Amino acid sequence: MLAALTGSPRPHSVKRALALLALLVSGLARGEPAPSLGTARERSEAPPIISGRASFYSSAFSGRKTASGEHYHHRLISAASSRFPLGTIVAVRRVLSARCVVVTINDRMGHRHRVIDLSREAAVRLGMIDAGVTDVEVVALPKYLIGHENACTLAFMPPVHLRADEW
Repeated sequence: MLAALTGSPRPHSVKRALALLALLVSGLARGEPAPSLGTARERSEAPPIISGRASFYSSAFSGRKTASGEHYHHRLISAASSRFPLGTIVAVRRVLSARCVVVTINDRMGHRHRVIDLSREAAVRLGMIDAGVTDVEVVALPKYLIGHENACTLAFMPPVHLRADEW
């Protein structure tokens, strides 16, 4: 009560501030870099969206070894692409329906006319089984979206730009 009347800080907030200061100073004393959110450029640049055609592996390929060393299973969500490094997690959106799926690149493709070859399960989720080959957009997921429940939707949204006076 006295702290509220005199305007002096509360004892527990002072303790927190001192603890935070001690933590920062101890990290600097040990030569650890200060925590960083990255440069403004790294945060604001969205990865490019690649448009093209997608096909899918048939179930006949099940059990075969992929370029990553994993075995292909048509009921698992995975993909092949020559445009992304192995292990890259990408969002794939079907242009006609806006359905979207997140897949991991675990194989390479032999043909150049397609952007991505999806596992059968990924193709089912995009609703492209009857079409066979369809138009898609593909974008590598930024690290901060990996595992997010709305990663597909968020991956294709433009970055938000706020003016300083809108805060």
